[in-house]
Amino acid sequence: MVSFSEIFLIVAAFFTSMTAAIGGIGGGVMLIALMPGFIPAAAIIPVHGVVQISSNISRVLLGIQHIEWRLVWHYTMGAVVGVLLGSQVVSDIEWDMMPLFLGVFILITTWMPKPSGKARFPAKFVVLGAFQTALSLFVGVSGPMNMPFLLRESLGRDRTVITHGTQMTVMHFLKVTLFGILGFAFSSYLLLMAGMIVGATLGSFVGTKVRGHVPEEMFKKGLKILITLLAIRMIVRGAL
Repeated sequence: MVSFSEIFLIVAAFFTSMTAAIGGIGGGVMLIALMPGFIPAAAIIPVHGVVQISSNISRVLLGIQHIEWRLVWHYTMGAVVGVLLGSQVVSDIEWDMMPLFLGVFILITTWMPKPSGKARFPAKFVVLGAFQTALSLFVGVSGPMNMPFLLRESLGRDRTVITHGTQMTVMHFLKVTLFGILGFAFSSYLLLMAGMIVGATLGSFVGTKVRGHVPEEMFKKGLKILITLLAIRMIVRGAL
């Protein structure tokens, strides 16, 4: 029988994936902020990673013509280095403290000032891929980190959203593969992950359809407030 926790997370996967399809970011942050208390802390990052792979792939396939492949290949080269470096220390993480640190990280990335100007060093997405992928092994979600860099590329809304989704697919795939190698029991969460994958895929479809009808500035402001509230909830839970 499906539990309340599973139903809640499946519905959450739908709405957060829809959010990401509309604005490019925010969905993964919202989902991982909702997960503490519904599954064990040690399972949050691996399960979240699997769901995010499906959410990003479904979003990318609905707009694959918009991918900026040059930026994806640069990011992938760095991501491979990042997962190899992070694998050396990920087994030493104190998972019970993860919600507290994750909540703080989300608040910082949500409210920190965006760098001005355009970063011009050619390897910026290689460096970003390495750092972001290594960091994702510990905090699960670091997707908002590379969006400011993509926005400064002036790709337009569709190309930005789809290129970001492709880069996040790479990051989450490498992360999930590493957790599998390290022995995480994904089989214990197959039913939950299957339901969340269906929810995330449907959310991507709906979000893609309504993307052009949602005022961008209003969406970003509302999303920022919601993410902040969820991050505070995580910090309170972790502190208590």
